[in-house]
Amino acid sequence: MSINSLTEAEVRRSLAERAAAAGVAPPVGAAEPDGNAVSNALSMLVKYIPTESITLYVAALSAVTALKSLWEWITALHIYWFFGLFTPILFVLIFLGKRRAAGLPTIPPLGEWPWWKTFAATVGFLVWALAVPGNPYVNGDTGGAVVGFLAIFISTVLSVLEPLFDRRPSPAP
Repeated sequence: MSINSLTEAEVRRSLAERAAAAGVAPPVGAAEPDGNAVSNALSMLVKYIPTESITLYVAALSAVTALKSLWEWITALHIYWFFGLFTPILFVLIFLGKRRAAGLPTIPPLGEWPWWKTFAATVGFLVWALAVPGNPYVNGDTGGAVVGFLAIFISTVLSVLEPLFDRRPSPAP
């Protein structure tokens, strides 16, 4: 799932909470996402894959040779960690932009920040990026197969842990 989808769910939740606090019906589409998503195995596997970061990472990794001709110090390791740090920044920027577009205050109170989704998307990137050929840490077919399995396993674990760590909507008054 993309960072865009994760942030969209957070904005929908905020709109629903705001409507509940005001005692009015939530706007169309502001309801909490379907609770059956956790039982859907495919959803569990792809929920915390930050496709925007992974896509940019794969493009940068494939251009590492050309980038080295411009800047000798650039390596696959630098690219991996740049996107590892860029993923939570991108998540927050998309989240704030969506809040603003939805008419919510751009910067939410500290308790409304999507801490879990930011963390899980970052971990998702760090693991899934290791499954990409040419990454700086894993070489060979055996290592690639192990990391591919690990990426699927970690994605599933992040989805299972979500109910424990993700911010839940406030109950209606």
